[in-house]
Amino acid sequence: MRSQTLMEIRRLQENDHELLASALWLLIPESERGSVASHAYLKQALGCKNCYFLLCLVDSTPVGYLSAFRFPAVENTSFQVYLYDIVVDARFRRKGIGTRMIEELKKCCIEDQVSRIWVGTSLDNEAAKRAFEITGARKVRETYIEYIYDLDEGA
Repeated sequence: MRSQTLMEIRRLQENDHELLASALWLLIPESERGSVASHAYLKQALGCKNCYFLLCLVDSTPVGYLSAFRFPAVENTSFQVYLYDIVVDARFRRKGIGTRMIEELKKCCIEDQVSRIWVGTSLDNEAAKRAFEITGARKVRETYIEYIYDLDEGA
């Protein structure tokens, strides 16, 4: 008899900093990890009400996370959220985990009276585009160019 797999998606809170650290260690390839954030830094980030960190656990093991950030709109009196990142372990892709994390983010945003979630992706990221469309996102443009200011490296 096969046991049932237990999947949980939840928004991390300030005291979940060790869980977030282990998730980042497991889900981000070593070549992309950079310097490891301290537990104090992760605790501070998780304590910020404008930061959304959702984690998907399968049998208590992190297999995916989503990060997003809330900010006030200046053209009206509402809040918007920028969905920054979704990462799912390669062994668990195409199983609806990204979709479920987006749906959970939408619930959190409704509770926080957010009026809009904004997300972008590269033109060739078919999995992301599929997840956004399945969860009800409306495509507004077909272009994406990314620029980065590395402020810690001096100007």
